[in-house]
Amino acid sequence: MTTTAWAATARRVLHTAALCLGVAGSAQAAGWQDAGSFTGARARHTTTQLGDGRVLVAGGQSGATPTTTTQLYDPATGRWTGGPALPGPRASHTATPLRDGTVLVAGGTSGSASVTAAYTFDAKAGTFTAAEDMAVRRSLHAATLLQNGRVLVTGGRGTGGQEGLRSAEVYDPATRQWTSAAQMPGMGKRQHTATLLKDGRVFVAGGIDNGESPTTATALWSPASDTWTAAAALPAARFDHTATLLPDGRVLVAGGSNSSGALNSTLVYDPAANTWTANATLHTARTLHAAALLPDGRVVVTGGEAAGTASAVTEIITPATALSNVFAPMAHARAGHGALLLHTGELLVTGGEDAGGAIASAERLSVETLAPDLTGALPALRINHGASLLPDGNVLVTGGAVANNGSAQSSNAVVRYDVATGQWQPVAPLAQKHEFHTQTLLLDGRVLVAGGSSVYDSAELYDNATGQWSAAPSLAHGRWAHTATLLPGGSVLIAGGTANGVVAQAEIYHPAANAWQAAGSLLVPRNGHTATLLADGRVMLAGGNAVNGQTTATVEFYNPATGTWTAGPSLQQARFRHTATRLPDGRVLVAGGRGASHLASAEIYDPATNTWQPTGSMAQARTAYTATLLPDGRVLVTGGDYTGNSTASTEVYDPATGTWQAATPMPQPRYSHTATLLANGQVLVAGGLSNNSAAAVLYGRKIGVDDARRPRINAYPAQVAPNGTLELSGLRFIGDTEASGGATGQSATHLPLVRLQGEDSDAVAWLPLASLTPNGAETLLRTQPLPAGVQPGPYRATVFVNGMASDAVRIRLLAGGAPDAPTNVAATPGNAQVTVSWQAPATGAPPASYTVTAQPGGASCTVLAPATSCTVTGLTNGTPYTFTVTANTAGGSASAPPLGGVVPAPAPGGGGPAGVQSVPTLSQWGVLLLAGLMLLASLRTRRAMAG
Repeated sequence: MTTTAWAATARRVLHTAALCLGVAGSAQAAGWQDAGSFTGARARHTTTQLGDGRVLVAGGQSGATPTTTTQLYDPATGRWTGGPALPGPRASHTATPLRDGTVLVAGGTSGSASVTAAYTFDAKAGTFTAAEDMAVRRSLHAATLLQNGRVLVTGGRGTGGQEGLRSAEVYDPATRQWTSAAQMPGMGKRQHTATLLKDGRVFVAGGIDNGESPTTATALWSPASDTWTAAAALPAARFDHTATLLPDGRVLVAGGSNSSGALNSTLVYDPAANTWTANATLHTARTLHAAALLPDGRVVVTGGEAAGTASAVTEIITPATALSNVFAPMAHARAGHGALLLHTGELLVTGGEDAGGAIASAERLSVETLAPDLTGALPALRINHGASLLPDGNVLVTGGAVANNGSAQSSNAVVRYDVATGQWQPVAPLAQKHEFHTQTLLLDGRVLVAGGSSVYDSAELYDNATGQWSAAPSLAHGRWAHTATLLPGGSVLIAGGTANGVVAQAEIYHPAANAWQAAGSLLVPRNGHTATLLADGRVMLAGGNAVNGQTTATVEFYNPATGTWTAGPSLQQARFRHTATRLPDGRVLVAGGRGASHLASAEIYDPATNTWQPTGSMAQARTAYTATLLPDGRVLVTGGDYTGNSTASTEVYDPATGTWQAATPMPQPRYSHTATLLANGQVLVAGGLSNNSAAAVLYGRKIGVDDARRPRINAYPAQVAPNGTLELSGLRFIGDTEASGGATGQSATHLPLVRLQGEDSDAVAWLPLASLTPNGAETLLRTQPLPAGVQPGPYRATVFVNGMASDAVRIRLLAGGAPDAPTNVAATPGNAQVTVSWQAPATGAPPASYTVTAQPGGASCTVLAPATSCTVTGLTNGTPYTFTVTANTAGGSASAPPLGGVVPAPAPGGGGPAGVQSVPTLSQWGVLLLAGLMLLASLRTRRAMAG
């Protein structure tokens, strides 16, 4: 179907259109998914989430042999890569993330003996650095991150018969040294748990004592006084159990072993009452398992063993009701594995042992599904509209074709979705009716609407502060079904489209100058294509309809730095009205659309190799659908058209596996709708073609996260300079619980992760911590400098704690490098004006524009590069002025030395520059004659019309 044909079809059936709203945080089906395999099977290793979003798997053993190897896992891509080797082989050690973004690896066994060595791992540098050794050799100990950022290490197995150590010591990241802490009471212990309570104390429970016996002993350590006090003893002895801090401050102890074997009981310790109560009974007795607190307050228990047999059974405990329900089992039985709650709310399990020995595989568990909820309906049915997330978190929907008395008509109507109320509010209308237009949120928070099938060359600007529209200069080339891409410097590239034929020309809107600039011609004129901003700042145009409605597989790149178009590798499949989504690792997913027929196929462009590779196909062929990058790195696809029919199906693409999973379908089929990622991680799907009314629903995470537990950003910078650090202030930046199980092999952390996602480009960057500082009732979070290669532009910053995400806030990353100053400034006075010229700087960042300012008075003019002159008007003749020429980029500005003593004055004879008589040349006389003839013709035409 040609672009014109599908537009006509859309209009004919618009009267049946409806609205659906959908949200997705992690919109995949619940259950276990394969997370790949790493190099080197292992058990009794550590699994730690790093500040850059990756996961560090370190050490461990296969059989009785510890390893020095480490592996790094990227949850966004599912890729495993080798990490730097540990300084020495070790297993049964601890790995604790610190507030400065590094990880403390302490103790463990190197084979036959425990060690004292400690190291820190710097993910940015990819290196281990030696810290001061511990005072005592230990393995099978516990490490607890304290509220002040230090680490308490307790107990463990020593050497020379020291099977359960009493000693404890504290690591200070500021000095990289250890200090002794008071010894634990009793006979010491190993294979115990040590849990940080909400009041800052550490609760130690169970384990094997120095007499090689399971113990019921418990104790509380106060960091303020460095003293231990006895706590209520466990009702029954146990070791190799898990201890999980619950949101209400109590501690759930599950499973473990005693002298009779594995246990199936769970207990809850209440620090306030210093009492134990029985809780859920596990369906499977287990020890050497893992446990983690889910964002909804339930506890998931995985694997373990009983009587020497590893288990794949997964159970979810609801402490409030003292019930445990069996969940889907893991693909592999495993014990002594690693388990970590990811920022997505998923559980990652790694390695472990089964009957065949150590395992090299990993799995990811999601307990979430999508289900619909009703929300406010659109005031009118709408299709082919635009939608933008505003800086205040609401959504602006403009134009399109709106149903009116049973027919579809292009509209200038504008509505805004209020996230707080779930209702739609009317907004001042557009001056023109726009349909099949583009809509772009600018860096300053305004919204640019450009082109459309009703008014090809019209452009308008919406100011959210005033709620009003203003006219922008018209496009040089009218168009619709085109693309608009926000460039890193804040300009907008408009490319392709159609208007009485396919448009080849491109143009750029510069908000600062409120002007359009030609951007050359596409190598292949096209409409219905996609435009994707790449990590290197180029824009990739892919597919679409070319001349005579022929679908094309061609690809081309626009380079804003040079203003040139170059050819790229063609798609493997010609397609139009498809989607292109930039993935977190910089690759681009292209899926669906239409070629000779509707397509389900998908392919991925890798900028590193400049090649396209096939990936998994969607279950449903579709075109005119939406694809949205979710906060967890997956891509949500909704609706679309297939063989002339709309669909209600939704799918989720997982870059980690290269596969699609079905999600709960929408209540109504639809296509030609919009999807907008909200600040809270939800996706708003609005409008489109359907056969139902304007009923609306919300698709949401059904895990029931308590909003009072989520982190909240209260203060943040509007912009961040190149290589700068991000400072955020807010609530609950330090989690209210540990993020993993609490067993000795786990790496518990309540530290935040900070993530940036490009507002227009979907670019993703992680910002590791530099520090966390109390700031009254809030916490001040400071990140390490922005990583190299992050493109400037608008981003949404999100803080993740305990698998829960804050609402995102809008932050602009400035361009790197300011321009150098212009040179050779000269001025030519005129009548109440002065023309100033200069030479462009030869070094520094290329200027985007120049501004000339006159003093006194402040009159100015601005021109876009590469122009090197402009005229300042409105000056007073006879007054001496000083002129300053400033070169501007998104990364800064630089001014030439002021040029003073310039006096505007009328020239003798009343025209031209001062002191110069302007004499018309032959060509000028010709122009005057032509002007006279045109005036005469105009007068005749008016008289004829009047008659």
